[in-house]
Amino acid sequence: MMYGGWEGHGLGPLLPMLVMAVPFAIGNYLLARRLGQTPWLWAAVTLIPVANYFFMIFVAYTVVFAVLDRLATSRDAAGTAAD
Repeated sequence: MMYGGWEGHGLGPLLPMLVMAVPFAIGNYLLARRLGQTPWLWAAVTLIPVANYFFMIFVAYTVVFAVLDRLATSRDAAGTAAD
């Protein structure tokens, strides 16, 4: 019997990571729909254990840029309405 190895563990160590990733996958699915992206792809990438860390950074920047774009269009619309 080998100590510290993977024999007998199965997918047990990944289960807590998947349980924690499911709420984020649901949130990213909803965000993708609102941002006009592919929702199922966003949810699937969120569930991949290592890729989800980098993907969450991408999601954060995408949301920030979407908010900035909406603020810019509302500012432009208010600026033209005031003229």
